[in-house]
Amino acid sequence: MENKMERELLIPLSHCDNTSRLSVPFMFNMFMDIATDHAVQLKLSSKDLGEDMFWLATRTKIVVNRRPQMSEKVTLATWPQKAVRVRANRHYTVCDDKGVAVAGKTEWAVINTATGKLQRLNDLYGEDFEFCEDVSCEGSYARISDNFDDARVLAEYKIRCTDIDVGQHMNNAAYVRALFSLFSCDELEKSGVKEIDITYKNQSFEGEILTVKERVAEDGAYEYGMIKPDSTVAAVVRIVRE
Repeated sequence: MENKMERELLIPLSHCDNTSRLSVPFMFNMFMDIATDHAVQLKLSSKDLGEDMFWLATRTKIVVNRRPQMSEKVTLATWPQKAVRVRANRHYTVCDDKGVAVAGKTEWAVINTATGKLQRLNDLYGEDFEFCEDVSCEGSYARISDNFDDARVLAEYKIRCTDIDVGQHMNNAAYVRALFSLFSCDELEKSGVKEIDITYKNQSFEGEILTVKERVAEDGAYEYGMIKPDSTVAAVVRIVRE
């Protein structure tokens, strides 16, 4: 089995923003798509694992060195890391002719929806699977407090049918797309993203209204809480700007 998947592609127009460069939300889409394709190749998709087994993303970190231009040729790559019991990182890179343009990683788990228990991931890959030891981006995931009581309300976002995935809840990448939709083009151009971390806390569903709150951390990073109608936190996001 191939422990690493790579594919060459031209950055499509549909993945670009008004600056004609790969948008940050679509980085999440690209990584999610190739992870899904690799899982199918490895016969580890949710369909392969059984109807009660579902892949669950718990957090993602992306480091942006530069954003490739529309129609620029890049190499997209992904590979899973050996698990620590029930959680494992999957790494990603987008490389251009200058090297790594974007690097990322997502912590994944597999949940048995019938029992509510997480499964041991290394058992799913099998004893003979040779994990790639490369690391896409160093450092740990950001720790983001989910207490946003004193943060200012930025906006509200109603979850739409286009945000819902096959799990019948808000898709992982849709949270980032929803957050970025709250800013103007001018705001996004003036405050580019160097790093973005997101931690998924609770599922959200079509029709729910998320209250998005914003605060500035002591180190200058911007942190966002996406809060459900019952006051539980759906996701927290940390953005280090250029």
